Amino acid sequence: MKMVSSGVKSGLFMGFGSALVLIGAIVVVYWPSLFMAQLQRMMILSPTSTSFGIWQETPIPMYLECYMFNITNADKILAKEDVILKVEQFGPYVFRESHSKVNLTWNDNSTITFYNQRFWHFDQNLSKGSLSDEIISINPIIATVAYIVRHQPRVVKVSVDVFLRMFHDDLFLKANVSSWLFEGIEDPVLEMAQKFPDLPLNIPYDKFGWFYERNGSREFDGSFIMNTGAADFSRLGNIELWKYSPRTVFRDHCGDVKGSTGELWAPELGQPELFVFASDICTYLTLHKKEDVLIENIEGVRYAANDSLFDNGHNYPAMACYCDEVRDRDCVPPGALNVSLCRLGAPAFVSQPHFLDADPYYPSKIQGLDPQEEHRFSLALEMFTGMPLAVSAQLQINLLIRDVWGISINNVLPDPDTMVPMFWFRQELQVTPDYAHMARVALALRYYTPYALYALTVIGVVLILVGVVVLIRRLLNSSDTTPLIEESASQENHQ
Repeated sequence: MKMVSSGVKSGLFMGFGSALVLIGAIVVVYWPSLFMAQLQRMMILSPTSTSFGIWQETPIPMYLECYMFNITNADKILAKEDVILKVEQFGPYVFRESHSKVNLTWNDNSTITFYNQRFWHFDQNLSKGSLSDEIISINPIIATVAYIVRHQPRVVKVSVDVFLRMFHDDLFLKANVSSWLFEGIEDPVLEMAQKFPDLPLNIPYDKFGWFYERNGSREFDGSFIMNTGAADFSRLGNIELWKYSPRTVFRDHCGDVKGSTGELWAPELGQPELFVFASDICTYLTLHKKEDVLIENIEGVRYAANDSLFDNGHNYPAMACYCDEVRDRDCVPPGALNVSLCRLGAPAFVSQPHFLDADPYYPSKIQGLDPQEEHRFSLALEMFTGMPLAVSAQLQINLLIRDVWGISINNVLPDPDTMVPMFWFRQELQVTPDYAHMARVALALRYYTPYALYALTVIGVVLILVGVVVLIRRLLNSSDTTPLIEESASQENHQ
């Protein structure tokens, strides 16, 4: 019985040990593929995937910070007493922001059609100032009309000047922050445009406001068709069509619809650049790999804008398609993107806040600007899951005020060619501790499971060694049977 028992023990030890070694070795080899397959099941967008609920209703708190530029010397400019435009920054005026994806349609080609409904709620506690603060700035309606008719015959421009002076005394406009942003500002010129559609002013609104009629609107941002990643996981989150078109208002590759809207990313394994599609400016932004970061104890990579962001061919030839010489006649210096075709013909230009990284030409005409590194557009991602760790999306809206012959109400600034900063905004998002914990658990599973499998393999090797030891001891102990054999042989010889 002792010998049988030892043999069974030896076999069991070596059998279990061999199984553990085999399982551990196989799973270690295939674990990266297994992990990626599981990650894809969780992230590929479908009605039942883990990513769907997070994408449809963004659960992480988001904030919109608006900073207004108040012109402090409008009276002196009108009196021709000052030779430079002076501004003062007001704010931030902070709004809690939420996103909902609505009117969802799942398409057969691994895409989904949706509209992005956004809501903003003013948060006085986080704000510096009140929505009743009054801001003096350029009247966008006068600037837009002058810009639209700038190439018209002189008689038309003189007539337009007379028309504008029927309703306005000068180029400047005073209104509270709430009206500038969401409530809108009434203007008789807009009322006339509503009554007489043949006028050259094509603005389908009865008021002007930077976010007028946008709060809670389903259609304002337009329709998006986004890749779900089902057919090609690397395209997860990419916008394929915007307003049912693969093209925007810009020419060549500058008019391509591409990139993520910033909420859903396929795992990014160290790519040198990322593309963010921004419907507000009808194009995509290119962010470049900048540095490694640690946010909520999660390692990630920050991508940020550089001086190529709003270049139009001056320093980066590939960006020349953002300059339309036929329409602009002469393109503006680098650092400001002409989005007039995207903004109903208004002379709107987008830059980084305080003209960060822009040509010195712009801030040289404005007193009161202070560009800082914190004004840089940036995005931090966890590489293996594509999870956004922190977003700081910030842009500045400017109006180009150029002297237009015959429209004297427009031609009052000290410099006849001034890019006037109107306001800038920062859209912020940072991963919460709860979601950071979920990410850390997933990453720990990826990183530490192979070590557990190595340990399993080591345990298997130990079991095999124990089985070998038991077997050897059994063989050594088999010498106890020798006397019995010798005794039998002796008795036979005796007989």
